[in-house]
Amino acid sequence: MGGGYYDQDVARQTRAEGGTEGAFQRSAYIAPTAAAAPPERQVHPDLNPLGKMRECNNETPLVVALDITRSRGEDTKIIYERLPMFLGQIDLKGYAEGVGLSFAAVGDATAADRAPLQISQFEADNRLDEALSRVWIEEGGGGTGQESYELAAYFYARRVSMSCLAQGKKGIFFFLGDEGFYPTIDPYHAKRLLGEHVLDQAGQPTTLAALRERRPKADPEQLRQILEHRVDQPIDSKVIFAELQRKFHTFLIFPKKTMEERKQDIDAEIKQRVEAAGGLYAGVDIRASLLWNNRNDLDLHMITPAGEHIYFGSKKATCGGWLDVDMNVRGETTKPVENIRWQKGSAPPGKYRVYVQNYRFHDRAAPTPFRVEIEINGAIRHFDGVISSKGETGPSSDVPVFEFVYNPAERAAPQPSAGSAYDNYSDDLILKQWGTVLPAAHILRISDPKAVLDVMLGVIAIVNAGHDLDTYLADLQGRSQSPQRREEVGAALADLARSWKANLAQIDGTPPPADEQRRGARPRRL
Repeated sequence: MGGGYYDQDVARQTRAEGGTEGAFQRSAYIAPTAAAAPPERQVHPDLNPLGKMRECNNETPLVVALDITRSRGEDTKIIYERLPMFLGQIDLKGYAEGVGLSFAAVGDATAADRAPLQISQFEADNRLDEALSRVWIEEGGGGTGQESYELAAYFYARRVSMSCLAQGKKGIFFFLGDEGFYPTIDPYHAKRLLGEHVLDQAGQPTTLAALRERRPKADPEQLRQILEHRVDQPIDSKVIFAELQRKFHTFLIFPKKTMEERKQDIDAEIKQRVEAAGGLYAGVDIRASLLWNNRNDLDLHMITPAGEHIYFGSKKATCGGWLDVDMNVRGETTKPVENIRWQKGSAPPGKYRVYVQNYRFHDRAAPTPFRVEIEINGAIRHFDGVISSKGETGPSSDVPVFEFVYNPAERAAPQPSAGSAYDNYSDDLILKQWGTVLPAAHILRISDPKAVLDVMLGVIAIVNAGHDLDTYLADLQGRSQSPQRREEVGAALADLARSWKANLAQIDGTPPPADEQRRGARPRRL
């Protein structure tokens, strides 16, 4: 796949007619439902990786894997808006020949997003606009500081055929995101999203095609029996990222955020769910909100100072407390929330106790991570936990969350969150994890998300066309990019430019620059 060429006039006309927002609205895929059922948004069939392979016969395969969760949902629209410029510059400046581009959209499979993985075919013509505008920007995520990037890596490492590999050339792969990845490939998600058992006890692929490749002389019936008796095991994500890098020069473009911005993204998920379900979020003395991400029926419980028990069986207390949102009685959603609150001016003083119980499994009988947000007199705390680690339900599954004494006369100062509600969102922690699977020079940090395509072009110019950084920055100046943009792009690409030049020197015998010799820099094979 990937033939034809990208017509700039057609692209400009498409954007002039509908704009960026219009393109994504027009391409929303509504799944057919029964007559009485409400319409339901789903992954577009052309982007659904279930049972699919992708093929690229282009000279230069490119992949852009986009985080479509709440923290980075707008990036997809930015790339759509500037895609004509991106492809036009590649052609005009000769950064790459025969480009075939595939888009991946990454959500959170563990959080039960409905669109955790979307994969387009490699294209070179105006079907790229169509593919990108079909991406469902779900804006989900589970609040763990991780998204399912490892599943995207798995697909492109094992489900993509590329003719350029036979000529000894790799593709170029960009992850665009600001969170970590899950440390293993979960067999459950691999089966659910890709449609096959993919792992055996040794962590190797066990599709019929893979088995035939490893055992070309084996009897087909013997291969089928092997598949029937396999034992699925998780694969370490490091193994998959290593496989991916045998096919692609792989990069992470990391848009930096302040911790306050990250907190706002995390907290917005609970607020959105509570208010969408008709619960009271603001204007409270006391509020406890429970969030989890599967169909199991978790329940929020609170004991009041008078000993009243607020829960699904007794939703309103005489003191004004009210469980105004109770979800997943029938396992109706993978984005549930429960909410107990006292409207401002109504909560009595005294000791309160909050705990969580797993009433019933609707999904697999497996441990369920949850988060409780508690607001007391304007101060908000978060508590993370896991329930039913051994499959418990009912009172035996109870997890204590928090006890506190409420004094209406005291306006509490904000308190730091307990546990790890925000810890997993630390830039240092996220970048440290990515540093275990990518070379340091391949982790590119930016402040302005609108710089992402300029950074991608710079990577292609350096890695594929052999340009130095000064030459590329001159190209940016020729496009009338501001000094601030040139400075940001230069800082993001500086380490890559140095290490790539050293790598080429190792191959062709050219000594590295004198300043690197003085520092004792050692060339590395990337």
